[in-house]
Amino acid sequence: MMEDLITSIMVLMVVMVICLSLICSDKDLKLSGWEDSFSLCLTVILVICVGVFSVSGLVSFYIFFEGSLIPTLLLVLGWGYQPERLQASFYMMMYTVCASMPLLMIICWVWLSSGTDSMMCLSYMFNGVMGEVVWFMLILGFLVKLPVFLVHSWLPKAHVEAPVSGSMVLAGILLKLGGYGICRVFWCLGFMKFFMSEVVMSFSFLGGALCSMICMVQTDLKALIAYSSIGHMAMALAGLLSFYSLGWGGGVCMMFAHGLCSPMMFSLANYSYGVSGSRSMSLCKGLLKVFPSISLGWCVFCILNLGFPPSLNFVSECFLVCSILLHSMYFFVPVGVLCFITGGYCLYLYTNLNHGNTTISLNGMSVLSGRFAMSSLVSGVILLFGVGFSDYIFV
Repeated sequence: MMEDLITSIMVLMVVMVICLSLICSDKDLKLSGWEDSFSLCLTVILVICVGVFSVSGLVSFYIFFEGSLIPTLLLVLGWGYQPERLQASFYMMMYTVCASMPLLMIICWVWLSSGTDSMMCLSYMFNGVMGEVVWFMLILGFLVKLPVFLVHSWLPKAHVEAPVSGSMVLAGILLKLGGYGICRVFWCLGFMKFFMSEVVMSFSFLGGALCSMICMVQTDLKALIAYSSIGHMAMALAGLLSFYSLGWGGGVCMMFAHGLCSPMMFSLANYSYGVSGSRSMSLCKGLLKVFPSISLGWCVFCILNLGFPPSLNFVSECFLVCSILLHSMYFFVPVGVLCFITGGYCLYLYTNLNHGNTTISLNGMSVLSGRFAMSSLVSGVILLFGVGFSDYIFV
């Protein structure tokens, strides 16, 4: 079993996200006869993800890593809102399973060559040009789960069709499985630099900038938050690929901060959908006049998402920017563009939802759950004053 700091942080994040998912799923828990099935599905996801973050063997890691797909599919298919959830589930299954086949081949090769499935055996399997190919095959499954640009199209579909708990689990936990896998692989390889790492980093920046630009013109609320996750994970991946301890710590901080901030934004989107009956941003305008409590939640998590000091998001972005520029000054322009657009779409999201004339579709009888208000307060305080996490990471 793995017993180190990154495991502890990821397990803490999983427990918090699952608890937040149960708190915010008022509508799904009220379905008669389905309460136990819904809770069981989230509990299975909790157990599997804790297993992913805790095991040290490659075979057991792969089983837990791919096993997380099954309860997530059941969550999307069983509690999704529209018939298109079948297509979204198919996309998610095909992308993740097909991309993880090279990872399975590498694991079998390591096991047959060394007689053990310990992760530390990976350091003996890489050399020359063949090492480049094996390195890319090894991390391809993690890149799809993260996801990076060109293999990301399953993510917006899954988020849009999933229930609020499914979106929170996808953004808060399953995306972090890819980042955790990359952390473990680089830790076992001893930060071996390959040419492919530069290519992956370049595509990561390109995809992050393009997806952030898509957020600026996006009208679907859940799709906007889903595309924003790609931009944040692009920064975390680039920090890990810089092969600096500063980038490592920044990537872990970014994963933890995004793992709490993004699920809360999806839960706020669910409440906004409840009061307007639509995910269209043009029909959710004027929340500040009618529902100031929801507007306050949007204000808090939008400024946390764009990196408001002294939040953990701000500290992680500072670490990542420094490590990326130490790696290569050629990334100065894409890093600046990505950070600038991130602030732009966060402001775009808040102003379009909360300001303007109130639409007639807003339901004045809807109120904010007290449980959700308390969970929002706790999550916001942790992110705002969670800078101490960064100190422990660098110890």
